[in-house]
Amino acid sequence: MARKYLTLILLGLALALGLTACGAPTASGWPGLAANDQLAFVVLNQQLHAINLADGKEAWAFPIQPDNSIGLLFAEPAVTPEVIVLGSEGPAGSHSGALFGLDPTTGQERWCLAFDDKGAKRQNCPPAPGPNSTGLFGIPAPTDNRLIGGVAITDGVAFFGLANGLVHAVKVADGAALWTTPFQADNAIWSMPHVDGEAVYVTSLSHSVYALDRATGRLKWEKRLGAAMAGGATAVDGKLYVGTFGSKLYALDAATGEEVWSMPTNNWVWSTPVVQAGVVYLTDLAGTMFAVEAETGVQKWAVSPGGRLRASPAVVGDTLYVGDEQGRLFALDAASGAQRWAQDVKGQLLTTPVVVNDLVLVAPYQGDNLLAAYHTAGGALRWAFAPSK
Repeated sequence: MARKYLTLILLGLALALGLTACGAPTASGWPGLAANDQLAFVVLNQQLHAINLADGKEAWAFPIQPDNSIGLLFAEPAVTPEVIVLGSEGPAGSHSGALFGLDPTTGQERWCLAFDDKGAKRQNCPPAPGPNSTGLFGIPAPTDNRLIGGVAITDGVAFFGLANGLVHAVKVADGAALWTTPFQADNAIWSMPHVDGEAVYVTSLSHSVYALDRATGRLKWEKRLGAAMAGGATAVDGKLYVGTFGSKLYALDAATGEEVWSMPTNNWVWSTPVVQAGVVYLTDLAGTMFAVEAETGVQKWAVSPGGRLRASPAVVGDTLYVGDEQGRLFALDAASGAQRWAQDVKGQLLTTPVVVNDLVLVAPYQGDNLLAAYHTAGGALRWAFAPSK
């Protein structure tokens, strides 16, 4: 029963954030943001926009116009020099799920992959292998194949989980499927997998974190942490760090899943921990930014710069950049948490900022702009981008 109630709570949160809506015209996702050294890539609703970093002008959009056959886009695109990998919920109302490989210069589609037969037919994409491709008498079994979390790319392979609890690996060059996990998590995967060495680490709403064999997808170990995880895990120096909706940060042995230490937070942790120079940085929904010693779990400092914090900070050198749900962007000193500057950004900041050279990029939700760029020194606005109506 507890899991049922948690699912209802998460559904309420998703509705509040625009995850679902009553009809296709009003459906809304949350922004996803990534960049290379020339372009920023930001997704919202049914389009991916590529924006020139030099002037904030649009270079291209995929698709050119919003398209119900693609469905809502939630996660940040995965960007490599050769291809951009983009996940979606699939054709509107289908929950079929789809994955696209795009040319990073033009936005042209190179390949696509669907996760059930219904989605494959509607999008003219080959279906990924797996237990949910077909059902009794050839009728697709009802399941939630949406791709909500991000895609992790390592050595030409994309790793990602679906809301149905399956994890997939595909080649980014052509979308060819390599493996699908022979098991399913008991609840949805809303996070980006983390690849470290020969292991792929996946969190889920099922209260478990999983370690998978990178080559085959087979389960190496599973650790139940007593609460759902919507953020991802981070492995550094033999430890795996993960925050939960049980208001805790855990450090696990990356090889076995055994708990090394844990630390209470002030509220649910939706963010993925960020580890730099022996310090774990993470946020919680109470609006707290924590800095914790990675080896021992001892808290170095904690500050509450503004409102609720859902996204992870961007850590660059000695500065943390993080946005809150009230639309404030903060630059904090990494050693002490002291505020260096703050800027008001209309809309909610639910996505981790991206820092490229001297620009801090943010993608506000329900704001005046889809993307805004601020100078790292002082926080002055450089440019803002809003799609044409």
